[in-house]
Amino acid sequence: MRDLRLDLLAAGGATTRTALRALGHSHRAMRAAVDAGVADAVTRSWLVLPDAMPTIRTALAAGGAVGGASALATYGVWVTEAPPLQIATTPTTGVAAATVGTRLWVRFERDAQPWRVSIIDALAQHAVRVEREHAIASIDSALHQGLIDDGDLDRLFGMLPQRCGPWRRRLDAAAESGLESLLRVPCRDRGWTVESQVPAPGGGRSDLLIDGWLYVEADGAQWHDEPKQAAKDRRRNASITAAGGRWLRFGYADVVHQPTRTLDTIALVLAQGRPVRRLAG
Repeated sequence: MRDLRLDLLAAGGATTRTALRALGHSHRAMRAAVDAGVADAVTRSWLVLPDAMPTIRTALAAGGAVGGASALATYGVWVTEAPPLQIATTPTTGVAAATVGTRLWVRFERDAQPWRVSIIDALAQHAVRVEREHAIASIDSALHQGLIDDGDLDRLFGMLPQRCGPWRRRLDAAAESGLESLLRVPCRDRGWTVESQVPAPGGGRSDLLIDGWLYVEADGAQWHDEPKQAAKDRRRNASITAAGGRWLRFGYADVVHQPTRTLDTIALVLAQGRPVRRLAG
């Protein structure tokens, strides 16, 4: 006999009674699981593990699915600033206004974990609700993790408004964090040549290389502030300087909350020109 709790775990914490019946669980077994506290009944259709993410329970109780930025977070995809719970709901669904979160009235496909929308739908729902750079950062994140491929991009941009089409040329699957994307896109807008994840003098990789000599790091600071990593960064940065390059490092607040000042700083360094490499003599 199959273990109902394990099947719920495999579904990410919640699934429909119909899906459980298809796996061989009877009505009696499901009722017994609810009575024993192994699972909770949410509406007539869903069983949810007691320790499942609260967002799952809330979205299902509201007659929808976890959608948009909220769904992207469950996939591990970059979202710059998470909004309140977004509940995807088909327009034909006769449900009342949500008391928690925001409803996204859209048609959508469900993921294999049916309490959330598909990755393509989540990206499409999110992209039309945020600024271009933030949408690109999320798509980059999904690409980098292998969650979507070129075929999926065809579908995604077929769902998005025509104005979003040029975004596809700005994507870069090499970006390892959303901060890199948020910085790379406006840098390229200014006409600078920008490469992602480039080997740096002294070892390691630099998030961005601008115009062939300015190495730029965009990070959340915590990991780089650890003593061992900070010492490694200093050695690498000294090597960059010795090789005739320059380096800059920006944190989350610089990139997200002060983008104009950050770009102006980069522009100022570039305007000074590439340093002349000094050879020991």
